[in-house]
Amino acid sequence: MLYWFQQLSARERFIVAAGAIALVIILGYILFLEPFMTAHSQLKNRVLAQKNTLEWMQMTAIEVQRLRHQSSQTPFNSVNKISLLSIVDKSTRIGSLAKINKRIEPKGRQKVQVRFESIEFTELILWLANLYNVYAVQVTKINIENSNQVGVVKTNLTLEMGF
Repeated sequence: MLYWFQQLSARERFIVAAGAIALVIILGYILFLEPFMTAHSQLKNRVLAQKNTLEWMQMTAIEVQRLRHQSSQTPFNSVNKISLLSIVDKSTRIGSLAKINKRIEPKGRQKVQVRFESIEFTELILWLANLYNVYAVQVTKINIENSNQVGVVKTNLTLEMGF
């Protein structure tokens, strides 16, 4: 190869040498420098995203602490004086639950059994979530059966105060 290079005229040697140098620079950039720059950029973006997530989590933690403090002062302290049966009865007489065929039976002071012959599943879940969030009432036993209508179930459940 050296013999071939020496056989070229001075002008051709200069062009071949310049092309080889340019090739080495381009390959060096493509193989070494560009991947490092891309990785660095991606890492900067990840760090920025994680910082944003951390800020959001810190703000949310403050909000959760505020809500916990607020909720510990209001409904749960006054719920001790209200029986579970009256809470469940009152909550089922409000809104669309008032029209639904149901049976509510007390099982002592701390437990109530509720049977819905036909209730929309989403309505049931919203009602249970409201009982839990407002009065700390928890489901201890639940039996859900499909009905002939889409989204409507037949259910039998036992509720208990969750203190």
